[in-house]
Amino acid sequence: MTASQPLIPAQVVKAGQQALDKLIGPVDGVRVALLSTPDGFEIASLRTNSELQLNRLSAMAGSLMAMARAVGREINHTGCKRLTFETESGVVVFQSVTSEFPCILCMVLDTNAILGRVLWAAAEVGAEMNKV
Repeated sequence: MTASQPLIPAQVVKAGQQALDKLIGPVDGVRVALLSTPDGFEIASLRTNSELQLNRLSAMAGSLMAMARAVGREINHTGCKRLTFETESGVVVFQSVTSEFPCILCMVLDTNAILGRVLWAAAEVGAEMNKV
């Protein structure tokens, strides 16, 4: 851990990893699932056949959610909970997890993923993190 990296409580790391493994792991089409702090540090991750650099994805997650919230404020839609964007290769979802230790769930999906199933699993991860 570097001097600038926040102290992430062990129970948060453990709960996050268990939630990803149990709830996101079985979902088809998820290439990467990542829980990160709002300031961009990895808490837990799950990856399937992906060479994505998770530290970079973690760093972007907080910034993207902050930009989405700013856009929401501009159009009087406050409280942005999720940012979803679609590419030719699939969908990427960033979702705020409001818990005692706030975090962001990021999921990179391929074209085989069923978005409704993924969003349901994301909500379940949020519920699990609220128990920590």
